[in-house]
Amino acid sequence: MTQYKVIAGTFHVKGFQPDGDSIRFQANKQENWDFFQWATEIDKATKKKQLRVESIDALETHYEGFHQPRPFALAALESLLEMLNIKNLIYSLGVTQVVEADDGKAGFIASADVDRFGRPVSYVFPKNVNLTDGAIMDSSALPIEDSLNFQLAREGLVYPTFYTTTDRAFAEKFRAVVSRARKTKRGIWSIDKTSDFTLLDIRTLEEDILLVPKLFRRLVGFFNNYSDFGKLQEYMMKQRDNLVLWDGTKKKSLADLMKFSGRQIQMKTPVEDILFSPK
Repeated sequence: MTQYKVIAGTFHVKGFQPDGDSIRFQANKQENWDFFQWATEIDKATKKKQLRVESIDALETHYEGFHQPRPFALAALESLLEMLNIKNLIYSLGVTQVVEADDGKAGFIASADVDRFGRPVSYVFPKNVNLTDGAIMDSSALPIEDSLNFQLAREGLVYPTFYTTTDRAFAEKFRAVVSRARKTKRGIWSIDKTSDFTLLDIRTLEEDILLVPKLFRRLVGFFNNYSDFGKLQEYMMKQRDNLVLWDGTKKKSLADLMKFSGRQIQMKTPVEDILFSPK
């Protein structure tokens, strides 16, 4: 059973580039980071650490100069910040950075590990949740339904995204609320096009259609590096995603789950049935 370190601290966005699944966090007690195995001393010593918010993937507000439809991308970010009581946001002109905000608000994270970029893989909690700084809790005790990850998924503001390292008990709970959000067409599920869409150009990705962010990022890479649309299937097959489906079936890449018919693309496997390999 997965063990999580509970850490009290403050959340920070001013001068940074947060989105709905990524925010900076500073621990009240630096020694709490001793729980983790850090790749470098610099990662460990960094005061305001970039989090990777577990089990969810928000629409991209900025990715290699591109973004997904901004109303939904910003809805996830601003909902996360509202739940953390971070208010009075002012964005840069490019809507890529927060230049002013009433941040430094208190709360908790619960994390079991750090990723290869030195980001604690975390469930995020507001300060009013009954948690104890420095406690170690297993997945049977952690109140996952009170996490902001879970609440964003329940409201249909983010896509579920699981890794082979994600706690299966928590993933089951996320899958249940995502299923309800999808059936009631809540939030992004009212216009999600991941299962069947027509890809005309890069503007289509930025302004017209909502897709699972993992797929969006792959497609941005394609548009940045290829001049022939006919190479899309070949490009997607080259991506070694090393997927495991919920039933245990293994797939090399997202291309194995996709059907290409000219500019029409289909991916019928629900994203909540996919476990990605951590990279």
